[in-house]
Amino acid sequence: MRRLFMALAGLLFISAAAAAAQPQAVFKLESYRKTVALHATVHGHDGLFLLDTAGGITLLSPAFAAKAGCKPWGRLSGFQMMGQRLDAPRCDSIDFTLGDQVFRAPVTAVLDVAPLVAKDAAPVAGSIALDLFAGKTITVDIPGRRLIIESPASLQARIAHARELPVLRSREMQGRALAASVGVATSRGMLWFELDTGNGGTLLVSQPYATLLGLDPTAKGPQQASFAVAAGLRAQGMAFTPDMILDGNLGMPFLHDKVITLDLQAGRLWIAQGQPRG
Repeated sequence: MRRLFMALAGLLFISAAAAAAQPQAVFKLESYRKTVALHATVHGHDGLFLLDTAGGITLLSPAFAAKAGCKPWGRLSGFQMMGQRLDAPRCDSIDFTLGDQVFRAPVTAVLDVAPLVAKDAAPVAGSIALDLFAGKTITVDIPGRRLIIESPASLQARIAHARELPVLRSREMQGRALAASVGVATSRGMLWFELDTGNGGTLLVSQPYATLLGLDPTAKGPQQASFAVAAGLRAQGMAFTPDMILDGNLGMPFLHDKVITLDLQAGRLWIAQGQPRG
């Protein structure tokens, strides 16, 4: 009897510990072309939104904004990776409901994002960027197709099997936007590559840094890349070396099998190898 009691007590302890380590929320990610997306409800209207970790600011398409009752006003201005200026009107204090969780975007841009993905991309309601989760710790599990809002306990369990890497947070558009870049060490110094779930097919290395990563800066088309992001962690795939205003950009060729955890409050980043979910 004593052994049975101890066994039951042990099971209860394990169950309590497991429950304590549960994340705050888990949301399903869906495939959209070569990127990922998720469903959210805005003012009672459901829509499919790209998850764009390098987008900076969350977007509503003009059609979805009108359906949700948003009346765009003013102007937001920013720059795309290649230096083009992008202007868009705004909507303020928009609540996005994911599952049973509500996340408020202080400011959203009103812009049709699908043509920025591809000329023939299917329409979407907009895109969700890191600004929607400012102050939180999130995990983007690409192979597992999950977006996770971590609790303090689940974060500790998560990072026990992940590698911490240097990260920079950038807040453009007068502090409204939020994106994250991982540090890539070279023989001349540290480069910062945006982590970009919205980039489905390429690795991008700014032309002045191409040779440091074994690439030809004069190449007009794609070239095969294989360079170290960290010891034992390589970016491999088709790369371009444009004259861009960022050091570089790591899209799905790098992210497709990774689990990325970002503490957006403290500015910390962990990366682990992921496993596809059944």
